[in-house]
Amino acid sequence: MMKYIFNTFLLFILSFLIISACDNKPIAPVSKSRFHLSSSSAKPVKSDKKIKVALVPFSGVDASYSTLLKSEIELFYACDVIILPKQNLPDFAYYEPRNRYKADSLLKFLKMKLPKEYNFILGITNKDISTKDETYEDWGIFGLGFLGGPSCVVSDFRLKKSAKDINHLHERLIKVVLHELGHTFGLPHCTADNSCLMEDADGTIKSVDREEKYLCESCKKKLPKGIK
Repeated sequence: MMKYIFNTFLLFILSFLIISACDNKPIAPVSKSRFHLSSSSAKPVKSDKKIKVALVPFSGVDASYSTLLKSEIELFYACDVIILPKQNLPDFAYYEPRNRYKADSLLKFLKMKLPKEYNFILGITNKDISTKDETYEDWGIFGLGFLGGPSCVVSDFRLKKSAKDINHLHERLIKVVLHELGHTFGLPHCTADNSCLMEDADGTIKSVDREEKYLCESCKKKLPKGIK
């Protein structure tokens, strides 16, 4: 009888140990990457590669501008430029009372056209463009760019006025393009040197003509990696 009780007790202990061992077996870890969220809205600039700029000529713009500006931008900022197919100006950006286009709306349009593999986008038009400032509801401008990117737009409409010749016009256009791209690269208006390309033109063509095609040392230090 005692032997039977002892065997029963021993069997109970062994069963308990087996069940416990099974309940405590290690659980395989779950990969955290399954729960990792990433945003596709940001386009980080890689420090080990050149910055890439997409250039969009809007319909009606001089055909020679694209190759001219591509060369000047790549030389000045040491970045890569691709010329995209011509685009029609979007109807939603048209401001009928002044027969011009709202630059802010064009920036939004260009942002939507930015290729995934590019960091910034520049639009060129021959139509008059404008924006709202502290004093005027609709103020005509040479160009406009988002500070820190990703888009900017430049018009030659006002640059043509009083231009001595085609070379003078090209010089103005190049300066304004490099200026607006500077804004997209994160450069604010320069107050250190009135000859610096990033000086505020203050709405006058004389300021554009006075500025030189160079960046002062203060502005150069603010350029992101991937640009000289």
